Amino acid sequence: MKKALIILSFLLSMAAYAAGQNGTDMKMWNEGDITWADFKGVPPASADAPVSGFECTLDVKREDLGHGREYFAYAYMDKLHSYVTDTALVTPERLRYHQLQFDALEVIRRRLQNEIGMGLTDEQVQERTAYYRTVYLEQLAEIDRETANGSDGKKVGEWEYFTHKNLEQTAVAELPQSVPSNWGYGAQVGLGGIFPTGDITNTFHGNFTFNAGLIGIYRRIQLQATVAYGQPGFENRNVFGVFDPESGRPLVDVLDDNASFLDISVSLGYSIIRTDRIAITPHAGLFWAKYKWNATDLEWTQNPDTGEYESRVTHTETQKFHDVNWMAGIDFDIRLHTAHSRDNFWFGRREQLASSLRITPYVAHAVFNKENPAVKGYYVGFTVSYYGLARALKLR
Repeated sequence: MKKALIILSFLLSMAAYAAGQNGTDMKMWNEGDITWADFKGVPPASADAPVSGFECTLDVKREDLGHGREYFAYAYMDKLHSYVTDTALVTPERLRYHQLQFDALEVIRRRLQNEIGMGLTDEQVQERTAYYRTVYLEQLAEIDRETANGSDGKKVGEWEYFTHKNLEQTAVAELPQSVPSNWGYGAQVGLGGIFPTGDITNTFHGNFTFNAGLIGIYRRIQLQATVAYGQPGFENRNVFGVFDPESGRPLVDVLDDNASFLDISVSLGYSIIRTDRIAITPHAGLFWAKYKWNATDLEWTQNPDTGEYESRVTHTETQKFHDVNWMAGIDFDIRLHTAHSRDNFWFGRREQLASSLRITPYVAHAVFNKENPAVKGYYVGFTVSYYGLARALKLR
């Protein structure tokens, strides 16, 4: 179990790192005006650092449109490198100055996009992108000089007028909107517990589990396969109820304090509720469960001097029983983070990466036929997982 916890901690750390590399670290110009909440960077340690710093970037990406791949220019704010040194000192005028910087970049982006639309080679696209980045930096330096780094409100207003006129005069077709495709894939890792009822409780206790799984989705339909591992304790150490007819003592005993428990489930579900923040998905499917433990065969002899029965081990073996049956559960997903990858993933497409907290109560049935009579009962379980889902982005 300790190894399982170490693996879980590693996977969650990697997932958190991956989430931090994407999505919320950038804001596209067409997503609306910037706010101070967008400034998430760490300010420099220098004592003479300005009250705030704004970082934005001009970039081009080759997108798959279904009928072919085309270049598109993007203007976005780099949130992780935009900072505020002291929230008590920021003002609306300062934010207005940073918005001006962003608007000026959008003018440059539109000019580049118009040139790309005329038909440029790959090499020409890279050359014009580098050129327009230089043009923007030169214009930014001019804005900083004339507005005294945004402190001259009158000059900021003049530049705003000039920039907005350029935006009106440099019209360009809207960027294609990136929307997630109907297909998606993901994985989950977490912890949980499974507790038996019925005859099973006469032999085994409930136990906590380490869980992992793979998920595939199409629209609201979800197919998932999960595996869970735990170490339940014994209620009855003579699992198969074999006794010495003379002494009445058990002929079998377990070697360890705990058995190993493994279950694998494959289920199909449908999201009855799905919003940007939550999803509720009932699902049902097959449930395979197996108990495995080490046991010893005992031989009892009566001590002629004391009359007490004494045992000795005659054989050691691994015992187990398993069953395939049904299960049903409900996934409650709470969205934690949504990101869009900067780079292309599978099939040359960028992807939407989403992470959620998934809470799943479930029930399962089992009938272990190795005993006579059979050991049967229901399981009541739950899992709490970190769930990551990736869906390719398509343009429309």
